[in-house]
Amino acid sequence: MKRVQRLFLAIAVSAAITAPSGSFAQSHPEFIALGRVSAALYKPDRGPAPRIAFVIGHRTANYLNHIGCRELSSRGFLALCFNTRFQNNESQVRWEETPLDVKAAVEFVRRQPGITKVILFGHSGGGPLMSFYQAVAENGPAYCQKPERLVKCGDDLRGLSPTDAIVFADAHAGNPVQTLRSLNPSVTIDDGKRHVDPALDPFDEKNGYNPNGPSHYSKGFQERYFAAQAKRMNELIDKATAIQERIKKGDYPYPDDDIVLIPSGGNPGAGAGGDAKLATLDPTIADLQSTARPEKLLRNDGSIVTQMVKSVAVAEPGMAKTNRGFDTGTKIFTLKSFLSANATRATNANSGIDHCSSNNSTTCAVQSISVPVLIAAMGAYQFIRDDEIIFDKSASRDKEYFVLEGAVHGFTPCTACETTPGQYSNSVKNLFDYIRDWTNKRF
Repeated sequence: MKRVQRLFLAIAVSAAITAPSGSFAQSHPEFIALGRVSAALYKPDRGPAPRIAFVIGHRTANYLNHIGCRELSSRGFLALCFNTRFQNNESQVRWEETPLDVKAAVEFVRRQPGITKVILFGHSGGGPLMSFYQAVAENGPAYCQKPERLVKCGDDLRGLSPTDAIVFADAHAGNPVQTLRSLNPSVTIDDGKRHVDPALDPFDEKNGYNPNGPSHYSKGFQERYFAAQAKRMNELIDKATAIQERIKKGDYPYPDDDIVLIPSGGNPGAGAGGDAKLATLDPTIADLQSTARPEKLLRNDGSIVTQMVKSVAVAEPGMAKTNRGFDTGTKIFTLKSFLSANATRATNANSGIDHCSSNNSTTCAVQSISVPVLIAAMGAYQFIRDDEIIFDKSASRDKEYFVLEGAVHGFTPCTACETTPGQYSNSVKNLFDYIRDWTNKRF
């Protein structure tokens, strides 16, 4: 598990490298134990007592020093960053238990003096976490017990307290979608030998791979590849569910669970590397990297324009090497953690995903959420189109979507994307100023 621990530590650090700004900056967070949840409470050092609290967390990453808590407290808000019971332990995730950890965090901030409103902040994998909590809080366990769910929640999720709004900051569609799109369907391992189907190999130059820069895959290859990814995911699901049936009948070596290894499946988590996402190799795949229509773009100078927006992220051809490795390219789950938090039915990894086959799905959850929603996609990352779809699917009557120019997944400037020095230097300030103004306008 050391690899998994290093991975999520790296994600947490990358999300926390920018210093806080503003006159209320938090300098001494208070560390708090909430049962199985660890948390850090950030209060403004000075100024009026906050009325509004933000709650920030992630399925497995260490978020106690998340940039959001520092930036939001510096703008006069109370902010609680917390870690779930599954911190740094991907293989043990039981997704349907995670709302209980969000519940502990929400109830804690509601008890703080002066707090009248609570807002969930979903960054990256925090998006499906927070949207799952809110969907269950608004609709009860019936939401997560629907027949189409691969894994259903229990009645212990009754009585969750709905929050007042959700901010999605470069949230992804759900870990199952991430896992699906990270699969390399050309690779199988049998009897200790690796076999690669050249017709589906994304790292074969004959298919459009460029080892020195952006790749370019034909529409035909894209469709074959996306269909093969879905086929492989469905096979993994069928195999896992069949083993669980054997366990129930007592016809299996273990009475409870087993390990699931996915070679060339990529590391867990957004931006972790080692995956085989075509859009990370080929930035021209517009239906994954661009908006479908003109949208608001928050420019570095603070102005807003409405236009078609395409990610300025640079290609990552080095994945050809990391995808082949065990340490850098293999997913490690158990039957339970795979089916609960990382599996989704699909016919196509781009356009044919059954988002509501999993409870770990931002795209599904927002369809059952009524509170105000703000969605901010980072302009130098991979979720511009996914976040636009989340906006379109959202049932909220008060919803907003924009793209933050030149920001990477952790909100900081993409220096590798710049054509002039400092081109995206205001990304952090602009994002959190926008969230501040959006919040204060409503509450």
